[in-house]
Amino acid sequence: MPTITLDAQRWQAFSRLLTDTAYQNPKDLLQSFLAHLIEFWPASAGAVLYIDPFRRPLMLEQGQPSAEAREMIEQTRSVFQRDAVSEQDLGVYGIDEHDALVELTLRSGEEQVGLLHLIVPADQVSPENEGELALLLVGVVGGSADRVALLHSTRRELEEMNLVYQVGQAISSDIDLRSVLRTVVERISHILDAEGGSLLLVDEVRQELYFEAPSSNHSQELRSYRMPIDQGFAGWVVKHGEGLIVENPQNDPRFYRRVDQDLEFTTRNIITVPLRTRDKTVGVLQVVNKRNGSFTDQDMRVLSTLAGQAAIAIENASLYLKLKEERDRLIRKEEEVRHQINRDLHDGPTQSVAAISMNIEFIKKLLQSMPERVEDELNVLASLVRKTYQDLRTLLFELRPLGLETQGLVATLHEYASKFRDPSGMQVRFASGNFTGKLKPQTAAATFMIIQEAVNNARKHAKASMVWIELHQDTQRQMLVAVVRDSGVGFDINRIQASYDDRGSFGLLNMGERATLVGGSCEIRSAAGEGTQVIIRVPLEEQEEEEDAIGG
Repeated sequence: MPTITLDAQRWQAFSRLLTDTAYQNPKDLLQSFLAHLIEFWPASAGAVLYIDPFRRPLMLEQGQPSAEAREMIEQTRSVFQRDAVSEQDLGVYGIDEHDALVELTLRSGEEQVGLLHLIVPADQVSPENEGELALLLVGVVGGSADRVALLHSTRRELEEMNLVYQVGQAISSDIDLRSVLRTVVERISHILDAEGGSLLLVDEVRQELYFEAPSSNHSQELRSYRMPIDQGFAGWVVKHGEGLIVENPQNDPRFYRRVDQDLEFTTRNIITVPLRTRDKTVGVLQVVNKRNGSFTDQDMRVLSTLAGQAAIAIENASLYLKLKEERDRLIRKEEEVRHQINRDLHDGPTQSVAAISMNIEFIKKLLQSMPERVEDELNVLASLVRKTYQDLRTLLFELRPLGLETQGLVATLHEYASKFRDPSGMQVRFASGNFTGKLKPQTAAATFMIIQEAVNNARKHAKASMVWIELHQDTQRQMLVAVVRDSGVGFDINRIQASYDDRGSFGLLNMGERATLVGGSCEIRSAAGEGTQVIIRVPLEEQEEEEDAIGG
């Protein structure tokens, strides 16, 4: 070993290297130390194996060791274990007639934490006192590496906790789905030190995955990108419901290459976890291309935690969106009812009241000029008043049939069918079938309104001459089955449902939601030229069990 001149300038430089607090991770510390030690020794090349306190290996290299030197280094590394007991701290091994391998043990306190190898000229190796100085310096850097590794791990855990907190805050303060998901993806990409990430949601109707919240240089392209639900790592995670880390995706048969090809992107490594709500996978969260090293189990734990937060965000935002849509539908429905009442009043009672007023004025004049005709005109007036009264009763009945609460659904439907009048001549027939059960008041009201909506749809759109209302009691399932069918022209259900937004009408959707709210369902069957059937299923009121006899 050559003689080392310990002048003040060189000693201060080496001291700053070992005590520098600017290093944020052990890799940077050891890389800098190895480069300076090679220059300081001097040596032609060097290598470091460091095992951090979490048993994670870190291997670094400087220079170009020969094939023989690499083989010797690998052999010593293969048997090295952190914390193993070893009395040897320095070893010198001949590589060939020109070079020798110097091996130094990295220590942290009393524990050995790694190996440092230097390739030095064979004629300059000697067991001088400088070896003790080298061991001292290597021992210091081993302890420093441990401290930096622990500090780095602690800092990262704090960042992870802060990230989870921030995401939780974002979820609780933001109800816009895309905004929340974009926040999740951007922050998780940052904390995992990755080039980008994306959140894909499941489209069950089209059996596809689509990029809802990307974070990369291709964000705009990804926003409109869709892929089959059974393809790629995302498809695998959706199918199996578990996370996945792939370090060499280009060599994996599950890799969906089309995304990289279309976006001119290269995926080097990738981590994917499922988004689950109520035991159902609704999407996946992906992070790609970790900048330093490989994705770890710790990364998987963090990503899975945030995936759970994102799933909550999706569910909350979806519920809010449904409530907003329901509110908008109720407002539209209220407007429709207002217009309908206005038309009904204008076409019926309003005109009748106007006619009554005119008849009264006419009778006043007859009292003076032709009193013998007054009685006949009063009879006509009385008939008109009765008709107006009946029209008002019918209108009030359709708005709120009070008989539902006192007489029940069957009697109300009988009255509804008997009072139904339509200018086009359409008739309504009602049959109660074998229904003898009872419904809760809210269930009876919902059922009547669905039936009424179905009849009104037939009157307005079906061009039907007859509508039948039939009840059936399913005793096995304890359900009431109500069927409304007409003899009309029918329609294409898929086309009508697909055009809801354009048409601004939500009648069919309203019927289904009314049934769902009381624990039932509403099925619509129709085809062009074959009429329409609306099948309503609602639960019967549970009969209270008789109490046991006293003392039983």
